[in-house]
Amino acid sequence: MIDEENAVTEVSKAIREIAKASGKAIDTVRSLGSFVADVISGPIDQAMGIVKDKLVYMRWERQARFIKRAEELFRKLGIANRHKAVPMSIAIPLLQSAFLEEDDELQDMWVQLLANAADADCRREVRRAYISILQDMTSLDAAIMQNSLRFLRNT
Repeated sequence: MIDEENAVTEVSKAIREIAKASGKAIDTVRSLGSFVADVISGPIDQAMGIVKDKLVYMRWERQARFIKRAEELFRKLGIANRHKAVPMSIAIPLLQSAFLEEDDELQDMWVQLLANAADADCRREVRRAYISILQDMTSLDAAIMQNSLRFLRNT
């Protein structure tokens, strides 16, 4: 019985600490909004609108780059006019991740993954696991993987 009471007391303490931390996080976000609004001499909505506009533009830029690179690769592979439909369970998470990728080398890997998924002659199936793996990679991880593959092909 004493152990249960101690456990309840400890859980109660932990919940109080989480509540304190959450309150501090909310206060920090509120302070940030007020600071930005003060700096631009406008309401918080206007300040957040500026940030939103920048993020929308950056996302549009990444989408435009991805589409251009994909069209180039599809033409190079000869699949621009004869590609197969990519299943939505692959296409949607792939495109979402590709459009958010800020690293050009990694975004090019997303382009290659899409091309493999769309190429009717490609013998390799593109699986959802590949999307998860690529989402977790850094450009260093990708370079190590590509160099390892080159080494294995040459041995």
